[in-house]
Amino acid sequence: MNAILILTVGLIAVFGLIYVLYNNGIGVINSKAALVYQGYPRIGQNKNRIKANFASCRGTTKRVIRLKSGKMYQFIFSSVVTKGTVCVEIVDRENDNLVVLDQEHPSAILSVGSGGRLHVTTRFTKADGKYELTWNMV
Repeated sequence: MNAILILTVGLIAVFGLIYVLYNNGIGVINSKAALVYQGYPRIGQNKNRIKANFASCRGTTKRVIRLKSGKMYQFIFSSVVTKGTVCVEIVDRENDNLVVLDQEHPSAILSVGSGGRLHVTTRFTKADGKYELTWNMV
């Protein structure tokens, strides 16, 4: 009985930690398969960017980015894809302001609502290449 209780408490603690890390922009939820995938951490000079190199990649990555509430930001998507497609979807907490950035529509200006968090989903469809998403306050 004690072992089951300890296991339950441990699982709740692990899932709670994962949720806190994801919600604060540190953790990434991956649901992808790739022959090679090299993502770069968002620290130092990479604080305002998400970038990765990949080969034979399909699926999604999801993350939260924290920005200043009430401010406008310009998002710029750039990619070099030799096969397949890559796009980035940006949504606020209420799933409003849905913006899809890809090679045809590489930039957008968004207003950050209260809470200062945006959800960024990168979708890969049998893609080879690299991409980068950068943002700066306007």
